Amino acid sequence: MAQSKAAKAKAKAQAENSSNKSSKPKLTFQQRFWREVRGYAEALVIAFLIVTFVFTTVGVVGSSMRPSLDGGSGQLPEALFTGDRVFIPKYDTWLRRAGILPEYKRGEIVVVREPANAPSAQVRDRRPFFIKRLVATEGDTVSIRRGQVFVNGEAVNQSFITESGEITPDPVDFPVIKVENGEVVAFRGLAPRTSSFSGDRTVAVDDPYVQLFYGGVLDALAPIAENAPEGEPFVHEIIIPENHVFVLGDNRESAKGGSEDSRYFGPIERITVAGKATAVIWPPVREGGLNWRILGPPEAFDTVPETPLASPESSASN
Repeated sequence: MAQSKAAKAKAKAQAENSSNKSSKPKLTFQQRFWREVRGYAEALVIAFLIVTFVFTTVGVVGSSMRPSLDGGSGQLPEALFTGDRVFIPKYDTWLRRAGILPEYKRGEIVVVREPANAPSAQVRDRRPFFIKRLVATEGDTVSIRRGQVFVNGEAVNQSFITESGEITPDPVDFPVIKVENGEVVAFRGLAPRTSSFSGDRTVAVDDPYVQLFYGGVLDALAPIAENAPEGEPFVHEIIIPENHVFVLGDNRESAKGGSEDSRYFGPIERITVAGKATAVIWPPVREGGLNWRILGPPEAFDTVPETPLASPESSASN
C-alpha cells in the first residue's frame, strides 16, 4: 500500500511538471530575435568599454619606427599579421587626461591621431593613427641640425636609432628661416608632394603651403636674436606651445621609407595622443629571437635638461 501511494505521488508530480511545461508560452520569432540581439549588444558594449577604458592593442604598419618597431610588409592587410603589435593601457590615457597621472615623458612611444595638416592627410579622406616617439613637450625648445636633434639645447644621443646600422638620419635642418630687418620673411620646409618645398630654397612665409604645413611652427619660433644672420637662411629653434608635443619617427632616413612627423607638420595638440605603447606583445619571436619586450624611453633622454639651456650657435644653411 505504501509503495502504491509513493508511485501515485510521483506520477502526480510528473503530471504537474508536464502541465507547467506545456502551459509555458513559447517565444515568438521576434522575441527570439531580440533576445539574440541583446546578447550580442551586451558583448559589444563590454568590448567597447574594455577597449576605451582598460586596454587595447595596435598593429604597427609601415617603416616609420624602424629599427625600434617592425611594421611588417608595410601593406595592409598583410602588415596586420606580420608587423609588431603593441599594448596600449587605455586607463593610463584617461588618468593622464584627468590630471591624476603626470604627462607623458620624453622618449616614450605614443599613438597619435594624424594631424589635419599632415602631408598624407591632404591626399586621403580618412585620418588614421600614427605611432611615433614623443621627443619634446610644452616649454621645451627643439631644433634639428644636420639630422641631430637638440632638445633644450642638449644634443640627444641617437644611438638607439643608429647602432643597428639600419637607419642613418637624413642630414636635414629644422626649422630653417630667413630674417630681414628682424622679421621672419621666409621658411624652408620638408613637406613632400608640393613644389613649394623642392630643392634648398626658402619660401615666403605667406605662401599657402607654408601656412598649411608650418603655420604652427612659425607661431612657435623662439625670439629672434639681434645678431641673427641677415638675409640668409639659418637654423633656428621652436618653443613647444602649451598643451602640445613634438613627435618624431625613429626612421628618419627618407631612402628607407622615412617618417612623416613633426618635421612635416609641427607640434601637435597633446589631446591627440591616444595612448602610450608599453610593450610589444606579438609576434612572440622574430628572426630567431624573442620579440616580446617592454617599451620604455631610451636612456638618451635622461640627460635632457628640464629647462632650456643656451641655444646652439646659429648656423647659416644656404
